[in-house]
Amino acid sequence: MTESEPTIVIERPVAVEPKKKNTGLWVGLIIVVMLFGIVAVAGILMLIFSDRGGGTNVNINAVGASPSPKSATPKPTPSPTAASPSPTVATANPPSNNDADEVIPVTWSTAAGTFKTDPGLTYKFQCPEHGTAGVVWGSDVYTGDSSVCTAAVHAGIITLEGGGVVTIEFRPGRKAYGSTLRNGITSSNYGEYPNSFVFR
Repeated sequence: MTESEPTIVIERPVAVEPKKKNTGLWVGLIIVVMLFGIVAVAGILMLIFSDRGGGTNVNINAVGASPSPKSATPKPTPSPTAASPSPTVATANPPSNNDADEVIPVTWSTAAGTFKTDPGLTYKFQCPEHGTAGVVWGSDVYTGDSSVCTAAVHAGIITLEGGGVVTIEFRPGRKAYGSTLRNGITSSNYGEYPNSFVFR
């Protein structure tokens, strides 16, 4: 019997499949980054254009016209409980005083500036009973934007409860209006205003 040679077993290496490339994942990531970029650029453009469109009104009626100089006089600050008066807004047909003796019924929120404000014009107003005080700027001489009836209570001519008839006369505007407490009404101070009224 012959000796047989030992059998040698050679193991073959296991074939390893190459890893699949994650191209789909990378393409998805690139698309997401591009979308974020587009949204960011769109947001910035919206901010830029919304800032241009809102807030500032530029007067372009006169080409080359220089802007009007600002007043160097500081305006007093109204009390925090009262709103600032606004210049008289012209209405299409402001009431006039064709008959200075005519008594015009008004409410407690009616401002003198609702009517024609030429200096020297006089009006008689009927303030109703059980009034609610409005806003008043000035003392003895009131801004045209003040509540007529409330100013009349401040001046001591009528009362909130009783109401009554008052006569006003328009005067030119003033550089400043004072503030006082009279008859339960506190008036506010204010700077320059284009028209005024007093009681007669």
